[in-house]
Amino acid sequence: MNSEKIKKEESVKLLKVELNETGDYIVISADDPKLFDRFVAGFNQIMNMAEEMPKKLNKIEKQYDGKDDFKSVLEKTSAMSKVNVEFSEEAVVIIDGIFGEGTIKKYFDEVYKEIPDFLPDSDCIIDFIEKITPIVEKTFDRKLQSRKTRMAKYQPQDHKKPTSRATKANKK
Repeated sequence: MNSEKIKKEESVKLLKVELNETGDYIVISADDPKLFDRFVAGFNQIMNMAEEMPKKLNKIEKQYDGKDDFKSVLEKTSAMSKVNVEFSEEAVVIIDGIFGEGTIKKYFDEVYKEIPDFLPDSDCIIDFIEKITPIVEKTFDRKLQSRKTRMAKYQPQDHKKPTSRATKANKK
């Protein structure tokens, strides 16, 4: 019995992204097309949530407009805090869903060491996104360029459509 063996010439490329001074990291790969899909969907979801925050906060402001008593101020502050907490909790889940469980805890490691139940606010979340976005874009851009170069070897005009024996026999 004859056999053939094939090996992949190029292994999956992994990129280690250090998130803090203690060396905690995440690993991403442009060879995982779902990563880019998750990133884009998550990025859009977080940006949409961020755009909605001022509307929600303004609604609360209007609801308590002219009410300066202690109870009203406390309720207003609590309602506004709830909007911020919901944003942050959802954003952390989204980011961890993209890059792996604990990504945000790794990124804010120094803060979590001092405040174990820390929840990063919207500014902190946006800071993380602004820092990781160029890395993800560069990683996938390299992959696209590599794919274009590789696929350029296989242009349709360079290859003839395979013909079957039946087709050849019918032409005669």
